[in-house]
Amino acid sequence: MSKPDYHVVFSPKAVQRLEELADYLFEKTQSPEFVISYLEKLENYLVDILTLFPESGTPMEKYGVGIRRLSYQKYSILYRISADQIDILTFYRVNLP
Repeated sequence: MSKPDYHVVFSPKAVQRLEELADYLFEKTQSPEFVISYLEKLENYLVDILTLFPESGTPMEKYGVGIRRLSYQKYSILYRISADQIDILTFYRVNLP
């Protein structure tokens, strides 16, 4: 049996959190190039890791059935695997709720 071809989908909450992250990074760096580069690297990391190893994240059942967590630098990413896609649910700073 072959593995499904997953695609990564960002929830509205995840998109909102990415926009907040972009605003924060721009405020700190004043560099749109840095912000774009950071977000591209983050997205590439998620797509590369999760399409190849969808179950690589730590199970986080306290957030709901099937929820997993990956870390990227100082951020945690919550996601859920469905039949043929990976749903990115939200992002948060590791040291914040």
